[in-house]
Amino acid sequence: MEILDVRRLKLLGMFWSRMKTFFFLLRTGKIKNALVYLWVSMFTRDAGLAIMDWFYRLNPHLAPYPEAIEVEVTTRCHLKCIICEHTYWNEPPRDMSFDEFKKVVDQFPKLKWIGLSGIGSSFINKDFIKMLQYLKSRHIFIEFYDTFDLIDSETSEELVKLGIDKIWMSCDGATKETYEKIRIGTKFEKVIGNVKGLIEAKKKYKTKIPELWFHYIVNKHNVSEMPQFVDLVHSIVSESKTNYATLIYFTSLLYFDKVLDLIPTIPKEIREQVVEKTKKYNIYLNWNENITCDKPAKDCTKWTEPFVLASGHIQPCCAINEANDRQFQKDYSFGNLFTEDFRTLWRADKLNKFKNAIHKGGIPRICKNCRLYKIK
Repeated sequence: MEILDVRRLKLLGMFWSRMKTFFFLLRTGKIKNALVYLWVSMFTRDAGLAIMDWFYRLNPHLAPYPEAIEVEVTTRCHLKCIICEHTYWNEPPRDMSFDEFKKVVDQFPKLKWIGLSGIGSSFINKDFIKMLQYLKSRHIFIEFYDTFDLIDSETSEELVKLGIDKIWMSCDGATKETYEKIRIGTKFEKVIGNVKGLIEAKKKYKTKIPELWFHYIVNKHNVSEMPQFVDLVHSIVSESKTNYATLIYFTSLLYFDKVLDLIPTIPKEIREQVVEKTKKYNIYLNWNENITCDKPAKDCTKWTEPFVLASGHIQPCCAINEANDRQFQKDYSFGNLFTEDFRTLWRADKLNKFKNAIHKGGIPRICKNCRLYKIK
C-alpha cells in the first residue's frame, strides 16, 4: 500500500501559486469562498493535495461523510466524439431536473466541492445555470469539464459573474485536422475562440476565477501532438497577461470494446518533450493514474468523492465511467438518491463491505471497469 502519493508532492508548487487566488478572494471580501477554496486545494484529489488520503487508506471506516461529490446533470450531447461511450451506447437521454438535483445536493449538508461533468454536455440541460446559482448560494466550489463548444461570450460573462471556480477545457488535439477528427460536430476555431472569450470576460471583470485548466485524452490519433498541445495552451493563456496557475492534465484513453483500436502507446520521447515544454512555459503538469495503471486497488480513495448519475444512481467515483456499460453501473450502484438518502446508505452494509474489500485489496464488483488501478 502506498501511504503517500508521490504524484501529489509534485503539486506543492502549484498549491503555493494557487494561494494568489485565495488571497484575491479574501481581498474582494469573499471570505467564505476563500476558505472553501483553501479547503479544496488541500483536501480534494482533482489536482488538489488530498492531504488526508493516507489516513483513509489506513482507516477507510473513519473517512468522514462526503464533503465532495460529482453529479452528472445530463446524458444528452450534441457531439459524436469517436473516443466517447456516448457515441456508441443505446442509453435513453436524460436530464436531471433542478428539483432532482437539489434533492441530491441537499443530502450533503457540508458539501464544499462539486464536479459537474458526466457523459453529456451540461449546458444542454435548461436548468444548468439555475443549478450553478443554487450551489453558489451555498458557497460551494464548482468545477466542470467542457469542450467550450456551447460557452459563447455571453455564457462566459454569466459564468464569471456567478463566480464559477474552475473550468477544464477538454481539447484532444493541437491542430484543426486532428481535433475535428476526434470531436465530431464542432470546430477547432470555435472552441479556441470561446476559451479566449472566457479569458476576456475574466479580464473585463478583473477576476482570477474561473481558473482555467486543460484536459487532453490521449489516443492513437493525437499522441504525436501532445508537445504541440503544450504550445497551444501557452499561446492561449499567455494572451491573458495574468499570473495564475495553469495546469495540463493528460489522460490515456478510457477504452471499451468499440474503441480498442484507438488505444495509444505514449513514446518516452513524447513524454520527455511534454515535461520539457511545461517547465519552459511554467505550466503545471499532471498525468492521470491511468497512464501507468500500476497501483493496487487498496490504494484507492476515490470512493470518498462519490459520483451521481443523471438517473440518481450513486457509484463510488467517476473512474468507472466510459466503459459503455451504463446498465451495469446502475445495477451495482450503492442506491438511488432520488428515492434513498445517502446518509443512510453511507452507514449501510453494502457500502461497509465495499470499504472492507478495498482495504483488503479486493476488487468490488462495481469496480470491474476501473482503469486507474490494477484490478486483474
